[in-house]
Amino acid sequence: MISIWRSWTAGQWVLRVVMVAGPLVALFARTPSLGAPPAWGVLIVLVLGVGWTLLPESVVGAVALLAVGFSWASSDTTEVSVWVLVAASGLLAAHLAALVASYGPPRLPVDPGVTRLWALRGAGLSGTAAAVWLVARAVADLPDSPTIWILGLVVALSVVVVAAGAIQVASPQEDR
Repeated sequence: MISIWRSWTAGQWVLRVVMVAGPLVALFARTPSLGAPPAWGVLIVLVLGVGWTLLPESVVGAVALLAVGFSWASSDTTEVSVWVLVAASGLLAAHLAALVASYGPPRLPVDPGVTRLWALRGAGLSGTAAAVWLVARAVADLPDSPTIWILGLVVALSVVVVAAGAIQVASPQEDR
C-alpha cells in the first residue's frame, strides 16, 4: 500500500487529501447545530475516506458520503442551518476530487484543464445547493400543507424537463 502512495503525483495527493477531508468536513459541520458526531462515526468516515483514496472509482466513496448523510439525517432537529452548505460543499469537493482522480492511473499527472472544468461545474452545483437551501429556509415557517409538496414536485419536474431539453439542444446530432 505504501508503494501506491509513493507513486502518486503532487496533483494526485491533493485530490486524495480532498477525498478524505471532504467527508470529515461535512461530518463535523453538523457540530454547531446537532452536536459533535460520535467518535466511532468519525472513525468509520475516516477509514472509508482513506479506502476511497486507494480506489477512487469504487463504491467505497458512496458509502463514505452516505455515512455522512446518515449522520445528518438521523438527528431529531428539523432546522436547516447554514452549516448544511458547508457539508454540501465538503461532500461535493470530495466527490469531484474522486472523479478527477479516477480519470487515469495514480501516476498520471492531473490535467489542469480537466480540473478547471470540474471545478467550474462544482461551483455551479454549489450555487444550486445554496438556492435549494434558501428555498428550504423560506418554506420552513410555512404550515404543513399538501399544496406545498405538490408545488415542489411541479417545480422539480419542470426543472428536469427544461434541463433535458437544454441538453438535447446543446448536444450535437448524429447524421443518419
